[in-house]
Amino acid sequence: SRMTTWPRTIVAIGQPVTLAALGWDDAWHDAWRAAAPDLPGGTVARVAVAHRGAVEVIDADGQFWAEPTGKMFHQAGDARALPIVGDWVVVEDAARARADGSRAALRAILPRRTCLVRKAAGEADRPQPLVANVDVAFVLASANLDLNPRRVERYLAAIRTGGAQPVIVVSKIDLAPDLAAAVATLTAVADGAPVLTLSATRGDGIDALAAWCQPGRTVAFLGSSGVGKTTLVNRLSGAARTTAPVRAGDDRGVHTTTRRELLVTAAHGIIVDTPGMRELALFEDAADTAFDDVAAIAAGCRFADCRHKAEPGCAVVAAVAAGQLAAARLAGFHKLADEQAARERRNPSRKRR
Repeated sequence: SRMTTWPRTIVAIGQPVTLAALGWDDAWHDAWRAAAPDLPGGTVARVAVAHRGAVEVIDADGQFWAEPTGKMFHQAGDARALPIVGDWVVVEDAARARADGSRAALRAILPRRTCLVRKAAGEADRPQPLVANVDVAFVLASANLDLNPRRVERYLAAIRTGGAQPVIVVSKIDLAPDLAAAVATLTAVADGAPVLTLSATRGDGIDALAAWCQPGRTVAFLGSSGVGKTTLVNRLSGAARTTAPVRAGDDRGVHTTTRRELLVTAAHGIIVDTPGMRELALFEDAADTAFDDVAAIAAGCRFADCRHKAEPGCAVVAAVAAGQLAAARLAGFHKLADEQAARERRNPSRKRR
């Protein structure tokens, strides 16, 4: 099928689309030559939208469709071996695909610098990769009635395990019944991640967030439905993507974004907007990564295999009793650790790996 028309806002007005504007650098060039030495006729492009069986990609000459080869599909052990939004890929016949709307052959995926992965829905223990090669991942949490620190902990765990820099953003501060309390709640679970506050509709705090969004840098906006991701992306990119007001009666936001999509902007680099995720089941074993503060205290436990529950000489339990560690923080650690143990019981090979 022919390529559908792309929104003009995928490329900022007046900004030439170069590979550098898409995030390309010398290290990516070296990775390309190392990963695809047997594809001398191939060119590189970046995945902007991923569909079932094909992707929309963009390079310095425009956008077009590309399709992984049958060999790539056959050899893929799971979804992580197939292209996702943010990937750099090697394609053949890009000029023809741009000219006639056909699909270029996608031959290789360059090794990812970062990758955000969650557990796919359902009982099976399968990964669902979300976005690749993100430098900074913003976790948006609404300051109104939908604030959930446990959910933020999960996002931080997935981001850190995937290798990106997390930044917490307290959005909709114009609706906050108690902003100081909301910030304190999220600072307590941030484990060193910066905590920003903003109102996308009023413009409060936009400059502080924009300082993280630089040309050549890729950022992603994550969070539940209706926390204001798309409104914020619109302000930064100049796009006019659909948004919706909060739901009457409970101040909850409304789901509007339906797919992950990469946007190129003139002043704020590469931005990935994502659909809201009410739940984020972790695929990787991320309890220690997500709770560096708990792990640091645990170094003082009497037993190396201490579970930080009722064991004698537990430094973590002692820290909670002394007010040095929040009880809710330890409860969040236990919840992730218990989920990890349950996955290992269902699939012992995960523990061996």
